[in-house]
Amino acid sequence: MLRTTTTSALSFQLGRYQSHVGIRYFKYDITRRTQQHYRASLQRPNSSRSLHIRESTFNMTQLEDKKQKIDDIVSSNEEEAVKIDQIAKVWGWFRPEKDSAYYPIVQQYLQGDIDLDTAASKLFKPIDEKIIAQQLDDVYFVDLWYSIIHSAKSNSFHEAEVDGKRNAHFHARVADLVAAFREHKIKDHEEYDYIYSSLYDLGMACREVNNDQPEPYATDIEIDAWANVNFFWACLTEKGLMDLSLYAIWRLRTALEEEHQDDAEGTAAQKYDVYVPAAASWIFGMGRALYTKEEDLTPADRKQGNPAKGGELWKGKAEFSKERWALWKERLGVISKLDSVSDKTKNISRDTLEAMERAESFNVIAHSANAGL
Repeated sequence: MLRTTTTSALSFQLGRYQSHVGIRYFKYDITRRTQQHYRASLQRPNSSRSLHIRESTFNMTQLEDKKQKIDDIVSSNEEEAVKIDQIAKVWGWFRPEKDSAYYPIVQQYLQGDIDLDTAASKLFKPIDEKIIAQQLDDVYFVDLWYSIIHSAKSNSFHEAEVDGKRNAHFHARVADLVAAFREHKIKDHEEYDYIYSSLYDLGMACREVNNDQPEPYATDIEIDAWANVNFFWACLTEKGLMDLSLYAIWRLRTALEEEHQDDAEGTAAQKYDVYVPAAASWIFGMGRALYTKEEDLTPADRKQGNPAKGGELWKGKAEFSKERWALWKERLGVISKLDSVSDKTKNISRDTLEAMERAESFNVIAHSANAGL
């Protein structure tokens, strides 16, 4: 029998990975904030109030130190992909292991040094061998997915044009690697093919990375990275590889269904500057598939919560619908004319409106390499 981790064991299993602050422990099925509370509870002294004061002071100092490191990275002469990688280490974003066996191969493929078939062989053959040897626990699938997701996050979702010709989209090539994983089969061991066809652990990896949404004080590069990874998720959804469309609701709701106000977290303008590009990436990534999507997501059981519910400006059901799409268009028009938001946000709002018009008329959605700049 193939040796796997049981569901009950997985729920409480603690993983470990190296980050900029040392060894970081995380629980697979809890949010990062809960993880922090969990770790803190292990060392909590008798006086919880005094601990809270000390932690608050320490956290503020630590935050300012990290923001200074980010500023130093942003002002450097490195390429944006390198900066995103460095910023990921500062914030502790979910990313490949330091000694990942997968990440270098993914990079070789995406940089054009090897083709898709060669990359698939290099990535999947060692996995096949462990599966056949009944050593599934020794395969760190999440590191493979972090290698792929981080690569998508580190590269712009805007299509590049060279000599007036549009190149094959970078994120489409990343999605091709995911498709190759899903289609891979283990020769003479078809009983294990479900591991590949189910995209084993990809959903969990996406949920973890979804926790890395930038704060309102984020830099342009952090905002771009967040838009890049959302565009990748939109590509996976549009291609039918994995349905992550609920993430589209979350991005569009946060950006376009709330009348943001100045508060302790940041100004309204800062919030729009952070949230709009990621929302726009779903329009660009799914296009007409998002426009034509009609689905009532109202939960049958109230205990399930209501993850697709609307923001304060959406009065309809938890759904994908033409009416909700129309609200998103209306709000993009409003945001594009706000004096307080950045020129980048104004431009990408206008560009997204044009993309929505094309989606409605069934024209191919293309967005300028300079969109949002």
